[in-house]
Amino acid sequence: MSIRLKILVIVLGFFSLVAAVFAVYSAITTANYRQHRTNEVSMIVAFESERVDKAIAEMERNAVDLALAGYHFFNAREHSDETGESISIENFSAFTAAVGGGIWYEPYALRKDTRRVCYYAFFDPNIGSVRHDPDFQTSEYDYHTQMWYMTIAANLSGKHSTVWTAPYYDDTGTNSLMTTVGAGIYDNAGHFVGMSTVDWQIQSMADRLSAIKPTENSFVLLASPSDDYIISNTYESGTESTGSSLRSLHWYEHLRFVESENVSIGRFTESGAEYISFSRLFDNGWLFSVQIPSREIFAEIETRNRQFILIITMSFILLLLAASYLLSRLINRPLLKLTSGVAELGAGNLDKKIEMDSKDEIGTLAAVFNKMTVDLKASIEQNARERAEKERIGAELNVATQIQSSMLPCIFPAFPDRPEFDIYATMQPAKEVGGDFYDLFLVNDNTLAVVIADVSGKGVPAALFMVIAKTLIKNNAQYGKSPKEVFETVNNLLCENNEASMFVTAFLGYLDIPSGRFSFVNAGHNPPLWYSGGHFDWLQTKRGLVLAGMEDMVYKQGEIILRKGDTLFMYTDGVTEAMNKEKKLFSDGRLLETANRYTDLPLKEFTITIKREIDKFADGEEQADDITMLVLRCKGEGGISEI
Repeated sequence: MSIRLKILVIVLGFFSLVAAVFAVYSAITTANYRQHRTNEVSMIVAFESERVDKAIAEMERNAVDLALAGYHFFNAREHSDETGESISIENFSAFTAAVGGGIWYEPYALRKDTRRVCYYAFFDPNIGSVRHDPDFQTSEYDYHTQMWYMTIAANLSGKHSTVWTAPYYDDTGTNSLMTTVGAGIYDNAGHFVGMSTVDWQIQSMADRLSAIKPTENSFVLLASPSDDYIISNTYESGTESTGSSLRSLHWYEHLRFVESENVSIGRFTESGAEYISFSRLFDNGWLFSVQIPSREIFAEIETRNRQFILIITMSFILLLLAASYLLSRLINRPLLKLTSGVAELGAGNLDKKIEMDSKDEIGTLAAVFNKMTVDLKASIEQNARERAEKERIGAELNVATQIQSSMLPCIFPAFPDRPEFDIYATMQPAKEVGGDFYDLFLVNDNTLAVVIADVSGKGVPAALFMVIAKTLIKNNAQYGKSPKEVFETVNNLLCENNEASMFVTAFLGYLDIPSGRFSFVNAGHNPPLWYSGGHFDWLQTKRGLVLAGMEDMVYKQGEIILRKGDTLFMYTDGVTEAMNKEKKLFSDGRLLETANRYTDLPLKEFTITIKREIDKFADGEEQADDITMLVLRCKGEGGISEI
């Protein structure tokens, strides 16, 4: 007889009678009590949400007021630092709920000769009052490139609109959880010229909400869905804490919440227990949700049911005694033996074998545990071997990344003793190591060589081929060969034993420093942009076949004259072929338009700005190809022509 039939025969008669009596009683009382208890918890969540929404509204109002002050300061005749500092100090002296904040202007918006102008005030506990913080006005801190500034600027929709940043932990001053709200500053034509920000210490608010505990095992989730950010999660068995992704909570998708003032109710199961969730969105989009085990929220009605069951149970005490004896003999003893063996397995003794004489499901379960132990032991050994191999590969890739980075010129200015020109380059691989490379070196005292190239493929194979190609190009250039001769020689060398059929697109140019003559050759690479006459345009090049594509190729060499202020912008296809979530490319046209918007920037800031525009266009899409940029500008000093 199976174990299921044994249990059914013993207890069926007893529980059938108890169930019939309890069903009548439970149906009458349970429904009303559950509704009453649900409404009670919903009111708690709604009340706490309203308190937080009030604080949020105050922060947003203060940000808008400060933006209005920044607008008036922008339109004033004089823009003295003393006035700007007093505006931020006076604002936060009157609004003590904020930790600090300030006014931040766009590049050259307030003063045509100054790129960054900002005024930040905060409460200094050392002096017991609000003061101006000058650290943000130093040349080392570029707030225009900070994530908080770009996030707020990108999401503002106009005057009086506000944008909240993702929560973050401030380990520099308050050592607590923070967030920042910003409002836009616009000129009279409606153009964005800056923003105001207010920093809010939300640690105490998060602690107060997290302390809500309607029942013993209930827990609270406070998060920002738009930022995929957990502010607080009090689930005692969970590992997801402040700063973790909401996607790590597998039960998050079962929560119900809408953008309204009502509390939404949902249900989900966690660790075998059913939970009821009470969720509401704050005005800034944050989620506040209280999760209560169903058995606890309705514990009172269940207690009454248990009391009623106890009364009935007393009437069947004799039946229980008989059932106890039968269960002990037929079921409990085998189960205890099985439990003891499983506990020993759980303690780590994988050599334990459970001996069971029973032929029913318990005996089958013991056999399954014995097989599982053998399989588990083999799996542990296999996982240990795989983990060691992954760690070895990871260490080798880290070394390869460092080696590749050290091969590319990375110290700028690269030629501090040569005032005739300025040059800057950067490379960001799509994987740990990449196939793009650049180089810049003096062939002799009067000739500067610049190279930019892209190896087919990515990862370690492309990186190895890149090392070979870079070394061959530089060595042949330093032998005194022309750009055309260098590519023809390197092409034949790379074709030898190229069983992997890899190839390189490359652009090589020589700048004759005294005359400004720039000789160049193009092997299937993207044509550079040439800034001359006040704007960027494409450099007309004759594109030859890629290097390592076919032996004995003849390449055509071009030549231009670079004058004072002329700039060459060289790049790889990772720039123009950057893709967004809609599978659209950044494109040549968008690159040309972007470059012409930032012609006056220094070379380093020019490349940073181009990369920022690419990232903005990609909108979070993963980088699919290496991105490399090299910029050369003639400064009109020394030998470069100033005509």
